[in-house]
Amino acid sequence: MNITIESTGALTALLKIEIIPADYSAAVEKQISDYKRKANIPGFRPGHIPTGLIKKMYGKAILADEINRLISNSLADYIKEENLDILGNPLPNTEKNPIVDFETQEAFDFYFDLGLTPEFSIPADKDMQIPDYSIKVDDEMVNKYIEDTRKRFGKPVPVDPATEEVTVEPDDETKPAEPKEPIVEPAEMTPEFFNLVYPGLDLQTEEDFREQVKKDASLSFTAETDKLLFNNITEALIKNTEMPLPDEFLKRWLLENNEGKYTSEEIEKNYPSFADSMKWQLIENKLIKEHGIAVTETDIRNYISMYMLRQVNLTEMDPEMQKRYDSIIDTFMQNKEHVKRINDQLYNGKLMDYFKANIIVHTEDVTYDEYIKLASAMHPHEHDHDHDHDHDHDHDHDHEHDHEHDHDHDHDHGHTH
Repeated sequence: MNITIESTGALTALLKIEIIPADYSAAVEKQISDYKRKANIPGFRPGHIPTGLIKKMYGKAILADEINRLISNSLADYIKEENLDILGNPLPNTEKNPIVDFETQEAFDFYFDLGLTPEFSIPADKDMQIPDYSIKVDDEMVNKYIEDTRKRFGKPVPVDPATEEVTVEPDDETKPAEPKEPIVEPAEMTPEFFNLVYPGLDLQTEEDFREQVKKDASLSFTAETDKLLFNNITEALIKNTEMPLPDEFLKRWLLENNEGKYTSEEIEKNYPSFADSMKWQLIENKLIKEHGIAVTETDIRNYISMYMLRQVNLTEMDPEMQKRYDSIIDTFMQNKEHVKRINDQLYNGKLMDYFKANIIVHTEDVTYDEYIKLASAMHPHEHDHDHDHDHDHDHDHDHEHDHEHDHDHDHDHGHTH
């Protein structure tokens, strides 16, 4: 077998695979022998079917299967051995590939078009104006939270039955009204109350309590604003990274890999969005590779463990309980979709840690209402804000992002394409 490659453009190449009988004859003969031994043909005992009949009945299909297997394996091996960084996957070159006749041909040539990954540099911070928003925690927010919390930890006061109203029904029967809900007397602002809300902090004064409420709200808002910051950074990187792409190859690849799903016109119309998605994947993979960012199976298991611990409120386990608990985690790990979602979330979290440590952003103080308007204007379909500030983030865990970038594309964190 001989494989050669030649450039056909700045980011495209043509790969040629030449296959001769020596590459496939032994494997084909073995398959024919297997068919001869296993085939059940009326009029012949198993294992005694003439080889010529097997070749006549199955030879063409056996040869075609073996040639396809050779092509698939040799393509993958060559790309790996030559360390070719390709986009998408090889596409058969319909102009150069001749019509194959497995009845008469012994030698075969096959041609494939390749799209190649471009060389690029990630821009410096000064080239990007990336906004970050810090939501101001005002007294009104603090007062509202304290008021709600005092009610939540308050004592119920039963309603005096003597004050219950009565209702008169049309049949003139007098019936007692439904019992009223107990009235809640808000908890008093005492150290006992403070430490019910924030156990272990030993808060003694109202001033200390209010300050802790502010910190708590700020952490909640940081988790919220980090989503928007992640989007702003990724979009700035896409916008400011000079990266040519083999556009015509990628359009063809999209069409052939989504046969019947999209028309050429639809792909042409939506190509800019796809190109941005491809650019982000390449930028992301470059960052991950160059900075040693990785998510391990242990990371994923620990994430599941932490999530479940918060749910069942277990802090210590005996060996038997730990064994059962590990079995539950094993079950979670069997759900590939669930594991992939956690994997992507953890990668985003580690990328966010890198961004915060290395990328310059311009922080602007805003009110919560101003932030909602800004976020909605920038990413109207991505941010589902909870105006009660009930964010799905634990304050004692850093950067648990459930961010999904606007562009639909599977990020390959293993650096393969």
